[in-house]
Amino acid sequence: MAIREGTATADIFIKRYERSGDFGKLALWHEVAAECLARISVPMNEIAHDYYRRRGYKQWVTRSEKEAREIQEYYGYHRKRAKIAWQKSETPESVLDAERENIEKFIATWLPRYPDRFYEFGIYPTFFRKQREIAEQKGDYVKALLLEADAAEMCATQYEKIPIAYGLKGYQKHRDAYRQHASLLQNLAQQHLKTLPPEIDKGKQIPNALETCVSPSRRKADTVLHIAKSDTRVKTALGTQRGVHAYPLFQGFVWIVTFFSHSRGNIAVAIIDEKTMKVLDVF
Repeated sequence: MAIREGTATADIFIKRYERSGDFGKLALWHEVAAECLARISVPMNEIAHDYYRRRGYKQWVTRSEKEAREIQEYYGYHRKRAKIAWQKSETPESVLDAERENIEKFIATWLPRYPDRFYEFGIYPTFFRKQREIAEQKGDYVKALLLEADAAEMCATQYEKIPIAYGLKGYQKHRDAYRQHASLLQNLAQQHLKTLPPEIDKGKQIPNALETCVSPSRRKADTVLHIAKSDTRVKTALGTQRGVHAYPLFQGFVWIVTFFSHSRGNIAVAIIDEKTMKVLDVF
C-alpha cells in the first residue's frame, strides 16, 4: 500500500471536487493520481521486482508482479475517470492553471517522500530488516552486511529513478551518499567479521545529514493541528470519540490533517490552506 500512498492522498482532492461538482479540477486530480502511479509506484515496483528476481526470492517476485498488475488497473481507472470529468468540465482555464501550480508543488513534495523514508516503511521493514534478523540469528554477519548494502543501493536507485528522473534538483548527493554506504558495507563483508560493525546502521542516519529543503517546523504542524481541531465540522465528526489520533502532513500547498482511531479507522480529514491557514474543507 505504501507505494500507492501518493495516489491515495490525491484521492482526498478527488473526493473534494466530486462533492463540489468542479469537474475540471476533478479531472486534474484524477490525472495526478495516475501520474503518482506512473512516476512513483511503477519505478518502485520495478526496482523491487528486479532485485527479487536477481536474488532468487521467487515468492517476492510473484508478489511484486501482482502489485504491478494492480498498479496498472488503478492507473487505467484514474485515466478513464479523468477523461469522463473533462467532458463535463466548465472550469475556467485561469482556475485550472492555478490548480496546476498547486499540483506541481504536490508532485514535487511526493516524489522524494519514499526514498527519504526508505528505512521507515515499505520494502526495508517488510523485507530487508526481516531478512537481516534471520541472518543475524544464524550468525551470518556477512549476509547481514550484504543485505544492508543491497538496501542502501536500492535507496540510491529510488532517488535515481524517481526525483532525479523527474528533474528535481539536489538529490544527486542523496543517491551518491547511499551508494558510498553500500560500497562500504560490501567491503566490510569481505573481511568476514565475527561481529557486526557499527557502520551497518549508518544508512538510517544519512537523511538527517542531507536535507535538500527545510521541512515544515513542528511548531507549524502544531498550529495547523490546533486550527483543524477548532473547526466546528471536525468537532462534530469527532463527537465524543475517545482514543482519537491526529496526523498533520504538508502536501506542498496545503496541509491535510487526518483524524483516526484504531477502532474506527479514519474519522475525519481536514484540508488547510498553507498561506491563509484557513480550513478549506472537511470530510
